[in-house]
Amino acid sequence: MAETKGSVTIRFDYRWLVAALLVVIAVMVVLWRPWEPRYDRDARTVEATGEATVKAVPDEYAFYPVYNFKNADKATALADSSAKSTDLVKKLKDLGVADAKIKTSVNGYQDMYMTGSSSGDYVYSLSLTVMLTDKDMAQKVQDYLVSTGPEGGVSPQPTFSDAKRKELENSARDLASKDARKKAEQLAGNLGGKLGAIKTITDGSGFGGIMPMYATDAASKMESSPSSLTLQPGENELTYTVSVTYYLR
Repeated sequence: MAETKGSVTIRFDYRWLVAALLVVIAVMVVLWRPWEPRYDRDARTVEATGEATVKAVPDEYAFYPVYNFKNADKATALADSSAKSTDLVKKLKDLGVADAKIKTSVNGYQDMYMTGSSSGDYVYSLSLTVMLTDKDMAQKVQDYLVSTGPEGGVSPQPTFSDAKRKELENSARDLASKDARKKAEQLAGNLGGKLGAIKTITDGSGFGGIMPMYATDAASKMESSPSSLTLQPGENELTYTVSVTYYLR
């Protein structure tokens, strides 16, 4: 009896192979970016720093009054500073200042007999920090602090809150990067070239707020007098820089 031999036919759709190859080629093109010029390590570059300054009315008010207590008895000097701290915090809360917006710190030392002017007394300094975002509340706090006899000034330091600062930095960064591009184009043109791809970018930092001023004796006496001082924060400036290095082509 004759044997019947069977055969197996395998069919392969070459369209799948073509599709797979096209995907591989597309990935390679994206990774290699053949349309972008290649630069060696000795390629010419030009660097420019763009700068922008934006202005805005501060939305935060920071108070930093200081109170000094001096006594030959250490316990008495420390007790006086502690009592003053308790009284200040209580009065501020009565005005409506939230507990989280008030910070106190006490530091002390002994005035040792190392020079002829030393007294040997114990000196304690009470530092008070009050952070506010409401101008009317800041005015009330300032009017109260004027009457408490602090050392130095009692006017607040107008600053930007974190949210406001980030908003201003975003705006200033946009302007600074455009300024950097404009300067780089000018430099490249003067050197007989044109800007190529970006090599490096250095994102600068913002500078804003008004630094606290240390009052003179005359100013200290004036600001410590029991009178009302009008709170006028004005505008603060925030400056931002961006440095960009371009290849020349």
